[in-house]
Amino acid sequence: MPGNGIEPRYLAGREEFIEFFERSLKSYEGGLPRNTILSGLRGSGKTVLLRRFKVLAESRNWIAIEREFNDRFSDENSFAEAIIKDIIEGATEVSLAKKAKQVGKKILDIIKPEELGAYGVTYKPFYKEKKHLLEDYLKEMLVKNWNAFKKSDKNGVVFLYDEFHTIKDSKQQKSYPLASLLGAISYAQRNGCKYYLCLGGLPIITSNLKDAKTYTERMFELRQVKNLEDVEAKKAIINTLKSSAYQFDDKLIDEIIEETGGYPYFIQFYGYFIIEETGKKLVTLKDFLGIRSKIIKELDAGFFEDRVKLASSKERQILAAMAKAGMGEIEIKQIRKISKIGHGVLMELLKRLIEKGLVYRAERGKYGFTLPLFREFLLRLK
Repeated sequence: MPGNGIEPRYLAGREEFIEFFERSLKSYEGGLPRNTILSGLRGSGKTVLLRRFKVLAESRNWIAIEREFNDRFSDENSFAEAIIKDIIEGATEVSLAKKAKQVGKKILDIIKPEELGAYGVTYKPFYKEKKHLLEDYLKEMLVKNWNAFKKSDKNGVVFLYDEFHTIKDSKQQKSYPLASLLGAISYAQRNGCKYYLCLGGLPIITSNLKDAKTYTERMFELRQVKNLEDVEAKKAIINTLKSSAYQFDDKLIDEIIEETGGYPYFIQFYGYFIIEETGKKLVTLKDFLGIRSKIIKELDAGFFEDRVKLASSKERQILAAMAKAGMGEIEIKQIRKISKIGHGVLMELLKRLIEKGLVYRAERGKYGFTLPLFREFLLRLK
C-alpha cells in the first residue's frame, strides 16, 4: 500500500528537480546563497523529493537536517526549540561535542548551557515571556554556531523542512515564527554563514512566506511539484511493474493515467489495489472495469471521507460550490455566486477551510483544493 513519503520503486518525472537542487548546491558552494520552496498538492511527491535532496546534499559534503512540521510549532517557544535543536544537532556533528554524542548521551542533557562553548557549540534557551525577540535569538544562534561548521570540512548546512505550510505568523497572538526564521536566515547568509533553507508544503506556503516577509520572492526559488505528464506517468507504471511479477496491458495503463490525472500517490494506489483485487499476473482493462467501483469506494472511504468530515455543514457548502464551479483554481466571485453566501462570511469560511488543510489560496481572489481528485469526490456526494 502506498504510504506517506515512501519512495516508489521508480521515481518518474522528477529529474529536473534533482538536477536543479544539485545546481543550487554548486551555486552556493561558489558563494551565491540559495533557498528553495517545493510547493504542491498532497500526494504529489514533495516528501520523496526532500529525502532525495538529503542524500544528494550529503554526497556533496553538506550537513542535511530533516524535520516535519505541524501546527503546534507555530508557537514561538516550540518553534525556537525545534530550530535550535536542529542547529545544535548539526554543530555537534562537526565539533568536539560529537565525542559526547557518540557515547549515547544527548548533548543538551549532559552539558549546562554556559559550558557548551567549550565544545564549539553555542546554546541558550529561548523564553518569549522574557521579552526575547525570536528573530534576534535565531540570528545569534545561527551566526555563533557557524564557527563550528566553518572549522569543519563541510560546505554548509541544508535544512529540509517538510509540511512547512503549517507554520504561519499570527498578529493576533503576537507570534512571528516565520518572519523570525526568514529574517535570521537572511541575516546569517549575508554574514557568510552557509545555511540553505529548503521548504516543502502545500501551495499556501508561498502566501504565508510573502505575508511574513515582503522580500520572500527574492530570497527563494519556487519549484512547483505537479502531476506527472502522461509519458512520465506511463514510465512510472511500466518500470515499477518490471521489478514485479505483474503486468498491465496498454489500455489499462492509459485508463489509470486518465483517471488519476497523473498524481503519484493515486497511481500507486490504483496499481496496488488492482493487483490485490484481481490476483492475476496479467491484468487487462476489462479486469479493471470489473473492480473499478471497489477502487472508487476504497478511495472515498480511505482518503476523502475522513477529510471532508473535518468541515462543518456551512463549510461543505463552500466545498460543493467550488466543485460545481469547475476544474483548477476558482475565483471568489464564482464561489459566491454558486453558494449565495455573503462576502464576509464566505471569506471566514474559506479561512477555516484553509486552516483545516482542505483548501489553499492560490493568489488574490483564487482558491483551489489541496487534494487531487477531491472535486470528483465532492461531485459524487449526494
